[in-house]
Amino acid sequence: MPAHSPFVICMRLYIEVAKKSFQRQVAYRDATIAGFVTNLFFGNLRAAVMIAVYGASAHVAGYSLTDSITYTGLTQALIGVMALWGWFDILRTIKSGEVASDLSKPFDYYTFWLAQDAGRGSYQLLARGVTMMIVYALIFSIITPATIGQWALTLISLLLAWLLSFAWRFLISTAAFWAVDAIGYARMAYFLTLFPSGFLIPVSFMPDWLQAICRATPFPSMIDTPVRIYLNHARGADAVGLLLAQAAWAIVLILAGRLMAEAGRRKLIIQGG
Repeated sequence: MPAHSPFVICMRLYIEVAKKSFQRQVAYRDATIAGFVTNLFFGNLRAAVMIAVYGASAHVAGYSLTDSITYTGLTQALIGVMALWGWFDILRTIKSGEVASDLSKPFDYYTFWLAQDAGRGSYQLLARGVTMMIVYALIFSIITPATIGQWALTLISLLLAWLLSFAWRFLISTAAFWAVDAIGYARMAYFLTLFPSGFLIPVSFMPDWLQAICRATPFPSMIDTPVRIYLNHARGADAVGLLLAQAAWAIVLILAGRLMAEAGRRKLIIQGG
C-alpha cells in the first residue's frame, strides 16, 4: 500500500496519538505511584479477607485459596487499564465545547479517542498492572499461566476486555451531549459495573440466579473473563466461547457508541455548536 495513501496516513496519525497519550501518562509519575500504592494496600486487604474465608474451607466455588489471592491481585492490577473508577476525558471536552473542534477535524472521532485510550491503557498495564502482579508474587503464593497457549488466550482476552471497557466508557460519555451533569450519571454507571463485572467477588461465588443475570450483561467480559482464563478455569472450547462473547459485546457497544456520537454531532449542528 502506498505510503501516502489516506489509510496509511490515518494509521500513522492514530499511532502517534497513542504514543503521545502514553508519554502524557509517563509525565504524571506521582499520580501513578499514588495509584499503585493505593491499589496495593486495598489488594492486600482483599487478600486478607480471602485468607480468612478459606480458613474454614479448601475450595469455594472451584477456587482454591491461591486462585482467590491471585484473583484479588489481577483485579487490582486491572483497575488502571480498564479505568474502573471512572474516565471523564470525553465528558470534559463535550462540557467545555472542545468537542466541536474534534468533530470538525479530518479524522475518525471514535478511533481518535480509541488511540488515546490505547496509549493510556498501555502505560497503566505496564506501570501499575505488571508491577502489581510482581509485588503480589513477592508477598503471596500466586498462580501464573502454565503454557504459552494459556498466556496467548489471556493476552487476547485482556485486549478484548480493554476494547470492551473503552466502548462502554465511550458510550457513557456520549450522555454529555444531552445531560448537563453527565459526570454524575457516569460515576453512577461506573459504580454499578463493579459488582457484575466480577471485580468485587468472582462471579462464580454468586448464587446461580445472580450469575445468570450478570452474565447476561457485558460486564463480566471486562474483568471476570480474563481472570478465569488466566487462572485456567476456562480452557479449550470454554475459553474460545468466552473470547467470542467478549468480541460480540465489544462490537455491540462500539456500534452503539458510534450511533450516539453521530446523534450528538447532529444535535450540535442543529444548535449551531
